[in-house]
Amino acid sequence: MRAILILLPLALAACTAARTRAPPPAPTVIEVPVKTYVPIDKALTARCKWMREGKPSQVFEVSNGRKRCLVQYESQFEAIEQVQGGAVP
Repeated sequence: MRAILILLPLALAACTAARTRAPPPAPTVIEVPVKTYVPIDKALTARCKWMREGKPSQVFEVSNGRKRCLVQYESQFEAIEQVQGGAVP
């Protein structure tokens, strides 16, 4: 019984208050540049359709269709190049 009475104050004395830490420093704000992309109109990404295969007698029609689509794609690329690199509205 005496041992309990002696050990109890010693145990309570060992439980001292925890040391208080200094608050951590405030975080610094870092600005990160965000890339924004200019929306491209759907008309500039539309696909061209042509007859891909045909009879040997239709060789000129198929060739003209491919050429028409090539000209369309080139004009679309030029329009896209004008839009790219600009600021987002």
